[in-house]
Amino acid sequence: MNALSEAFGNWTPRAIVFDCDGLLLDTETVWQRAQDTVVAALGADLTAEDDVALHGSTLEVAGEIIARRAGVDEQETLAHLTREFERELGGGVRTMPGAAEVLAAAGAKVPLGCASNSWLEALEHKLTTGGLREHFTVLEASDTVPNPKPAPDMYAAAASAMGFAPGECLAFEDSATGARAARDAGLRLIAVPAPGHPAPPADAALTSLTDPALREWIATW
Repeated sequence: MNALSEAFGNWTPRAIVFDCDGLLLDTETVWQRAQDTVVAALGADLTAEDDVALHGSTLEVAGEIIARRAGVDEQETLAHLTREFERELGGGVRTMPGAAEVLAAAGAKVPLGCASNSWLEALEHKLTTGGLREHFTVLEASDTVPNPKPAPDMYAAAASAMGFAPGECLAFEDSATGARAARDAGLRLIAVPAPGHPAPPADAALTSLTDPALREWIATW
């Protein structure tokens, strides 16, 4: 039996909300380069706990953590991070393996939304640059809701904007921060953790969007 069919039983989603960074687009690599540049420039000494907190965080949270560890001004650190991230993005962004194919297959069946801890303008830019913007009917970002992930706000907002209750929707997330947001909003969840990161609690977990079990399950909807 297909692993996802076994995990979800007779339930199928009425709509899907995808995370963006590290799931659909390889912006995590871009972000890591920008973060490493700023950390080195400021001489910040990050802890293992900081590394966990930074994964899936907003730029604002990252700026606060790095500034605290470096003993420098938070707003200046945030501005430095923003400049470096935008500079790195200027070199282009790679689509994660399987992302375009899964979006096309799922989007032919149900409406799709995207929920990201980016600002809306940055999210639009990233999805457009990566060639994925056309798949989404709804975008929610850190500046479209009262609270970013790990709060459930943007997942609840995305489900509502597509006209469904959270329990009728499926989320895809790679980080513990985003997974908590989706679960707390009441969505079902498939986790696709980044290599080297453990899968957060979810209804099911995949190692990649290229897993044939995912396309097989989508075909049954």
